[in-house]
Amino acid sequence: MRIFSFLIAPAIALAILPACGGSSSKPALVDDAAAPEPDAAADTGVPTMGGSDAKIVTSGCDHAAALCTKMEECAPFFLKAVYGDAAMCADRLTRACTEQSRSTGSGMTEASILACESALKTATCNDMFANNVPACTFHGTLADGATCGDGSQCASAFCSRGDDFCGKCAGKGAAGAACASGSNDECQTGLVCSSGKMCVVPAVVGGPCDDATKPCLTGSFCTSAKTCALTVAAGQTCPGNYLNLGDGTLCLGQTSAQIGAAAPGQPCGLSPGNGQPATLCAPGSVAACTLLSGGIQLFGLPTKGICSAAVQDGFTCSATDLCQPGAQCISGTCRIPSGRYCTQTVDAGS
Repeated sequence: MRIFSFLIAPAIALAILPACGGSSSKPALVDDAAAPEPDAAADTGVPTMGGSDAKIVTSGCDHAAALCTKMEECAPFFLKAVYGDAAMCADRLTRACTEQSRSTGSGMTEASILACESALKTATCNDMFANNVPACTFHGTLADGATCGDGSQCASAFCSRGDDFCGKCAGKGAAGAACASGSNDECQTGLVCSSGKMCVVPAVVGGPCDDATKPCLTGSFCTSAKTCALTVAAGQTCPGNYLNLGDGTLCLGQTSAQIGAAAPGQPCGLSPGNGQPATLCAPGSVAACTLLSGGIQLFGLPTKGICSAAVQDGFTCSATDLCQPGAQCISGTCRIPSGRYCTQTVDAGS
């Protein structure tokens, strides 16, 4: 689920997040300059937004870490799998906020970020999972039809990109509307994008459900009787089959199992071998787990894989490379996405 437009993270109930994998589509950038050499990414001691030159953190973006605090409360395994820990989460979201706030028309101002931080303090976990924290939807100034790279540039708070990096500002979908991207960003507040790619009101525990038309929120799952039921802690009897990336529990048999976390170079997957439990990569989650020969995909995860190391910001990458959390392989360089790449001349190191 994309709680902020700058957090690449879709729904985490039974869906698996693409997190921070390299983009396979080539964005239509204003300037497609060559990527810098790895030694150009010097350690300046301050955040760098996609290259070697140091950038000043936009006022208010240091408060973006409030989302990490909320994730640690509501979905601790998700945070660990995507970022590794809360400190890395805070660093990456601050960088992403700073980069995207520089885009034309961006609604990421100090006031709006502080309003979001305040809302997160009182929001429930279900509010987060149900796309129901309005203050954390950033509205920009660009009208529908304007070129954009991020929803925070648009007055509607949605940038329709399809498979491209750059897109056009468009209205968010009402209940029943299609959400082709699979992201909650495409739906109005209080609606989620189901596995059937439709904006819907999520189901409540004990109520009727259907993964395609009325999904359960993280922490619950749709049973074979089509009723939302709570997931259980590791070690308890499984009430059904599910994968809960909020707390990292997996039910595929009689007893709920805790998913492990592996570093780059270590085995990962639902059945990595040698008696290991189901394991994701931290950081990198699903995107870092590369399918090995003899493995298959199940629940969106390889049954057997190996954790890949991420390419640093500003370094050369290919479409199959994994970039740091929140970054993508854009025109051959790992960069934090920014709407300015679509409307402003940008060199490879900026």
